[in-house]
Amino acid sequence: MNANPEKMEKQLYKLAKKGDLQALSALNDYYAKCVTEAKTPKESSKIRQKALKAALLGAAQNSPYWLIWVGEMYRYGVGTEKNEKKAFSYYEKAAALGDVDGIVKVGRAYMNGIGVLTDYEKSLHFFEKAAAQDNPEAMVLTAYQYENGKGVDVNFEKSLEWLARAERSCMLRLKGELSETDRNYYESLLKDVDQKRMHCESAACVELVRKEDCPMEQRQKAFSRLSELAHEKGDWRAQVSMGILYEEGTFVAQDERKALEYYLMAAENGSTGAMNNIGNFFLHGKGVAKDYDKAFAWYQKASELSGNAAAQCSLGMCYQYGYGTKTDYEKARCFYELSAKQGLGLAYYRMGLLYEQGLGVAKDSRIAKQYFGEALHLGCREAALKL
Repeated sequence: MNANPEKMEKQLYKLAKKGDLQALSALNDYYAKCVTEAKTPKESSKIRQKALKAALLGAAQNSPYWLIWVGEMYRYGVGTEKNEKKAFSYYEKAAALGDVDGIVKVGRAYMNGIGVLTDYEKSLHFFEKAAAQDNPEAMVLTAYQYENGKGVDVNFEKSLEWLARAERSCMLRLKGELSETDRNYYESLLKDVDQKRMHCESAACVELVRKEDCPMEQRQKAFSRLSELAHEKGDWRAQVSMGILYEEGTFVAQDERKALEYYLMAAENGSTGAMNNIGNFFLHGKGVAKDYDKAFAWYQKASELSGNAAAQCSLGMCYQYGYGTKTDYEKARCFYELSAKQGLGLAYYRMGLLYEQGLGVAKDSRIAKQYFGEALHLGCREAALKL
């Protein structure tokens, strides 16, 4: 069979069509090999189309594995046009069969708005359902929702409990026989657990430090632990939090230079929020000489790395007022829109200003007020003065 690849492909396809999932798996491996050997994008595309056609045979048999596989192909546009709604429908079918991976996929879809509207209550429901089947990934995702108040009230204690459960589940699996791929997966998940635990602990410490009615001894202990996480553990969230405390002068004497030092530490660890804060310091000359060029560069870096909403809004402001770049109202509006799509009230407010003043757009007080109204709804107090 190996001497005649085309004949082998046809035989495997016939077997797969008759319901032989083992043959389907072999056929999929063959297509994967062909893709790596393809000489042109067109040839590669045709092979992927064949792979999708084959995978659909497994999905038609209600195989959870192949239902998810097809879902992934539709989600990322492999062998077909990208279609997140179709992707979700296949995840949902796998989940309905009780498949734990399918349940997690549906949860992620609701969390990230993949093929459906974002719904954190539903995502939490599916994650908890998968966690009940001892799925550590679902436990980590449940912890994330409790830590960030997604579909539930913020509860750091519960988040830490879920992370501890995920850690135990991973450790138990790693004691058994695993493929190299699975072993790498659980080891990677353990690293994620450790990082999220530090993030959660940092947030809990900040909450305690800010409680003025809390005994000073407890607040001091929380501050010391936050400092330890920032310095010894290198946790970027702790570093950002320390920066904010020094910038505000909360619990410590206000010190903008020290705040900037913490933001720079966090930026080195990849925090785009810290990068945006550094941009603000250079823009306003806080703890450092005012430098519009550096402010613009930091905003741009934060925006490019992760699409940080605050940084996008800051970039829009730079383009609107010519800070560190040439004035460009069209680019300003573009960045405000990107930021607004992520729900930042200030971006809506600044969009309103463009329409109110007719900057790069036709002057329109009605549209401006709509933006101001949305900005106020999202907590931007400045907008209240415009309504």
